[in-house]
Amino acid sequence: MLKEERHQHILDVLYASGKVNVEELAYDFRLSKDTIRRDLNELEGQGILKRVYGGAIPQKRQPLALDARKNLEKNEKYMVAKRATGLVRPHSLIAVDGGTTNTLFASLMPVSITLRVVTNSFPVAEELRKRPNIDVIFLGGRYNKESQTTVGETVYQQLKEFYFDQCFLGAFAVDAQNGISVPYPYEDESSIKRLLVENSSEVNVMCSCSKLNKISNYVICSIDAVDRIICEHPVTKQLQAKYKNKICW
Repeated sequence: MLKEERHQHILDVLYASGKVNVEELAYDFRLSKDTIRRDLNELEGQGILKRVYGGAIPQKRQPLALDARKNLEKNEKYMVAKRATGLVRPHSLIAVDGGTTNTLFASLMPVSITLRVVTNSFPVAEELRKRPNIDVIFLGGRYNKESQTTVGETVYQQLKEFYFDQCFLGAFAVDAQNGISVPYPYEDESSIKRLLVENSSEVNVMCSCSKLNKISNYVICSIDAVDRIICEHPVTKQLQAKYKNKICW
């Protein structure tokens, strides 16, 4: 196994379990503990994890303003984010907006992947900073402290200059008839999300199953405008048909 693949496996275990253990990793990889320690030290040097006695834990990934949401449906968000990273096409230009699932998505990005990423999310940009082959373009604008994103006319005008190969959106509510929507007080993100959808060749919505069949205040786009709705587990045939066979897991 290449070192990059080994590092990616370590990160998968880290974010799924909340910690990694040197002895367990050495056994899994059939490698020496010293090799695993060097791996962990290298990942710590990139700011991805924090070394502790016997192993490592994740670095704090989310600003305080997101603490109220970051632990909700933690396992579901991990599965959604992990599935989404497998859909990213290397060497492409992608857009990632704000949200807890989006931040986890960024943190699970393969260490060796080469990309250009446009984002208005501070936590997403911070996670991607740790990926040496990802060129991050951060959109400046008015700072929304609650969502940890930049919003407003400045961001909107900057986005007009881009057309994305792929877009990965977080979702607050997804309904087959009413489409993708966000609630108050996130209405200032709605125009940004709409433009991301309009200016993307492929639109992927990251959405735990609990957000299906939900309607919120500000509509972003219809289901027809979405290529995939990425969920954490299979849904019934009836629900799949209702969402025009766009749910994947």
